[in-house]
Formats: sequence, structure tokens, C-alpha cells
Amino acid sequence: MATQPILEMTAVEIAEASHSGRGAVRAVDWSVETGECWVVAGVQGSGVSAFLETAAGLRPVVAGALQLFGRPVAELRGDAVSDIRTRVGFLFSGSGRLFGSLTAIENVTLPLRYHQGMSMEAAVEEVRPLLEWLELQAVVGAMPSRLGRGMRLRVALARALALRPELVVLDDPVAGLDSGQIRWWRSIVTSLIAGSPWLHRKPATVIVGTEMLRPFLSIGHRFALIHRGAFQLLGDSGGVMALTEDPVREVLGDAF
Repeated sequence: MATQPILEMTAVEIAEASHSGRGAVRAVDWSVETGECWVVAGVQGSGVSAFLETAAGLRPVVAGALQLFGRPVAELRGDAVSDIRTRVGFLFSGSGRLFGSLTAIENVTLPLRYHQGMSMEAAVEEVRPLLEWLELQAVVGAMPSRLGRGMRLRVALARALALRPELVVLDDPVAGLDSGQIRWWRSIVTSLIAGSPWLHRKPATVIVGTEMLRPFLSIGHRFALIHRGAFQLLGDSGGVMALTEDPVREVLGDAF
């Protein structure tokens, strides 16, 4: 029996990041199956962030239809919207959009306190294994402004994973990081796909947005490119390496 895609786009048009109403990415037909890892690449300004935010249900489509977990996102209201949001973990690009007035642990536990009504004490105890896995124990009391970008992204990742989501969307997690930090992110993505202890050994469906494909070639199952407003399916890693078009070679970058 065929399973329902966890995410499905039909003739979708993605709005520009400025919310101008103009389309940044057009005519997207795309489906993501449960347990897949997709890597969506594009140079800066190509619309990858807007694409990912739309795919996660955080912004409306300009045209077309988006379904998450088999449900049309445009038709969701009230509790149904909240339910979808708790099943998707989203890591924003840059420094993760942490709340600057909250400590690291307050940021991480916020989804539990907001969506599940947990007390701060209960939420801290709940996320303790997550903090250990992401190596965040030493910074729980720090304000985001006191942390380097790499550590802020880890805190933002912990917040995105706090509710144990089924779909994890990571927007450019390795941009500007050194090789050691890139290896750390590769190991985390690999664990999420395989089924980390935090997710009760259940493999997550993962979508990674990136400006450079190469670090994820050995991890991703399927690859896509956003270039000049078009969404192009590239196939698996072997298919990517066989392509010679300039836009693909550009996002492959230097040897990793």
C-alpha cells in the first residue's frame, strides 16, 4: 500500500522573501516521502530560504497547492495549524532567530512551555538528553549575544528539535562555518536520518537548504537546485556529480 508523501507541492509559486507578492520560485511540483533526506541548493539570493519557509508551512504559497502530512495547508485553521507546526522543526538561517532576551535554555524549552504547557523545571528536565546530544550543557545559562554563531545555531537546532518533530527543515546550517563545525552538522544530520535516540530511534524526514552541495553529497538521498526562479530536480548524488551545467558546478563549490 502506497504511503502519503509527508510534503507535496503542486504547481506551487513561492513568494519573494520581501513578501512583495511576486514569485521567487515558480511552478514547483515536488513530493517528499517519509524518511527521505532532500538537499535543496541555491546561491545566495536564489530564494532557498523563502522556499523552505513555504515548504514548512510558515508562509503561504502565491499559487498552487501545498500539503503537509496529507493535509492542505491553506485549509488549516486553529488547532490544526498548531498541530502541523509541532510536527515540523525549522532551523532558520543566519543565527537561528533566537530570542535575544531569553537565555539559551529558555529558548530551547520555549516550544514545550508554549505548546505543551510545561513548567520551566519540567521542560528543562525533558530536554536534558537533547542538550547532551548537541553538546550544549555548558551554555544553557548564556544569552544568545554572548555565543558565537556556531553555538547559537546549535541552540536554535535544539529549539527546533524540542518537540521531537517528524519533519526537520534546516536552512543553510553550515554557511560560514569551519570544517570541524561542518563535520559536526554532517554527523547530526546523519543521526537524524538514521533515527537518533532523541527521536526514539525513529528516522526523521530531513530537508537541508544550502549554498554548497558537496558537504551533503554522501548524506542526502535526493537533490534539487533553485536557479533563476526554477526548481530543478537533480536526482541522487551520482546524478549530481554527472551534471556539467554551470549552476550545478557553482553550488558544488570546492572539494570538501
